[in-house]
Amino acid sequence: MLMPRWFLWLVAAAIVMAALHVGRSFLIPVAIALLMFTLLSALIGRITRISIAGWSVPRPVATVVGLAVVAYGLFLIASILTSQIEAVVAASPRYISRFQEMLNQTAELFGRDVVADLQRMVAEINITARLAGLVGSAGAILAIISLIVLYMGFMLVERPRFHVKLARLFPDPGRAERIETVILSISDSIQRYFSVKLFTSALTAGTAYLVMRPMGLDFAETWALLAFFLNFIPNIGSVIATILPALVALVQFDSFGPFLVIALGVSALQFTIGSFIEPALMGRSLNLSPLVILLSLTFWASVWGIVGMFLSVPIMVIVMIVCSHIPAWRPLAVLLSKDGNIPDSARQ
Repeated sequence: MLMPRWFLWLVAAAIVMAALHVGRSFLIPVAIALLMFTLLSALIGRITRISIAGWSVPRPVATVVGLAVVAYGLFLIASILTSQIEAVVAASPRYISRFQEMLNQTAELFGRDVVADLQRMVAEINITARLAGLVGSAGAILAIISLIVLYMGFMLVERPRFHVKLARLFPDPGRAERIETVILSISDSIQRYFSVKLFTSALTAGTAYLVMRPMGLDFAETWALLAFFLNFIPNIGSVIATILPALVALVQFDSFGPFLVIALGVSALQFTIGSFIEPALMGRSLNLSPLVILLSLTFWASVWGIVGMFLSVPIMVIVMIVCSHIPAWRPLAVLLSKDGNIPDSARQ
């Protein structure tokens, strides 16, 4: 007896989800390396276009320089994050003590029963130990970054042979050309997405720092750096980037003034950049449904954790582009899109 097609699809989906979850320690570095390789390729292309007195940078030199820049940037970010977390760990007992004082003052005003549950939760959560655990995992983070850089290096070595392999895999020139078109479309979309995101994230971090630093907020650099990275997480990233410094301001200062300035100021910046500047720069290049973005965020967070949150949008962009170039899957691309319009190149 033949199984129904829907049942086979359901079993296949379950197998894929299980494979993604079980193999996440291998798949996550590979996925990050592929996305970073796309950005690295764009960087190498820009370096080769540099011309000084009629002399252009040779591609091998541009490749080495580009890989070195990306590797240095990744290790620098890891080093800064580790040092900032260490500083927060060192200062955390002072903040916990201050927070306990605030709870006691609240209990005196409204009664012990009002804050009893919150006090018990704070007592059960060993914040210092959790932060120290993050510092302890710095070695693992550096190992993953080293693996990602190694993957990118080998991808660069394999790149010149890709066209030959593609021609051997697909003897039909038309089919090989269509597949190469899909790959180029994915590369262009990912580069566009990350270029805009890098700019808007840097703008968010810089302007948020200009709000927090004059107010005297502790670790303003840390919260600005977190705002930069959290801006890559759709929907909830900007909310977290606003709540964290606001809570620190609430505990650090004796008055509500700095808390209100930081909370409202950072919120206004996030809203302006996220609602006006970023959509204007992104244009229709993303064209993903907001509901699809939210569902993708939830799905990849459940499969790959916080890394999945960062990768959820690029992965859905790739899925939509692939579906748009396959006639049988084009209806799915229409459902994934924001306005139902598929680029003309995808219809050919």
